[in-house]
Amino acid sequence: MIASIVGNYLKDKGLLSAEQLIDLLEEHRKVRAKLGIIAVSEGLITQEEADRINRLQAIMDMRFGDIAVEEGYLTEVQVENLLKKQGNSYLAFAQALENQRLILIEQLEQLLIDFQYDNGLTSSDMEILKCDDIDQILTLFIPGEAMEYEPVASVAVRALMRLVDQDICVGRGFLTQSHEIENGSVQKVDGNPGFTTALVGKGVSLCEAASVYGGEVFNTMDQDALDAIGEIVNCINGLATTGLNHKDSTLDLCPPQYYEDVTSITAKEMLVLPLKLLSRDVELVITLGDNFEIK
Repeated sequence: MIASIVGNYLKDKGLLSAEQLIDLLEEHRKVRAKLGIIAVSEGLITQEEADRINRLQAIMDMRFGDIAVEEGYLTEVQVENLLKKQGNSYLAFAQALENQRLILIEQLEQLLIDFQYDNGLTSSDMEILKCDDIDQILTLFIPGEAMEYEPVASVAVRALMRLVDQDICVGRGFLTQSHEIENGSVQKVDGNPGFTTALVGKGVSLCEAASVYGGEVFNTMDQDALDAIGEIVNCINGLATTGLNHKDSTLDLCPPQYYEDVTSITAKEMLVLPLKLLSRDVELVITLGDNFEIK
């Protein structure tokens, strides 16, 4: 998730094209971060020092870490700790950026200072983000007064990653009583307390998700496309009820409902979580102990 969040931020800043971002997200799943990028990211060496070690590798036929220790840049303990971070998703994305000669790790770290400021995040928040733990990342994008929505939102995001797009990008969520939409699917879960979940969009923004899940190409949000979205929401709520059911409360799924050519979704209170799903802007909407009214 961190790769998509940072990548979309860079795209919105005009530093990446949509095509470059797609290529980078594909590559980052295949590469492991090199020791030099990790060391620079950790602030243990500079980019210039990493470049010097890389040049030495060409003539010394030694591993980066061994040269770094021999030249006095790193200790053996530091190298051992850095090697443990090679599978980190953020660092793999940084490696993909460098492989494609787009942005160096030091430049990326500077850009993330702007990202941190733009999103009102602390240094601790940025460390959470870079660890790429989905549950912890969601706590950064869900308002503090809306944390009761997090269990359902977490299940929903994980389900969407498995069913539709592993490179989903989460935006900053907000609480509201009314939100403009044009189409989508809604499903109520009865119980005490129950909840209602919706996956909504505008225009054809949900078509890509419907196509991937439905196994056919949808160019318009017709009933077949909406049916596919409804099945996705049903999967989300099925997983959520399995996780939330306990001895004192039984949750039951109602049939999904589909809506097209509408204008808004309202409730006493609801969480709206913006998502980029297959590069399209859609929204996950959740209300607790209430139902939506669609107009």
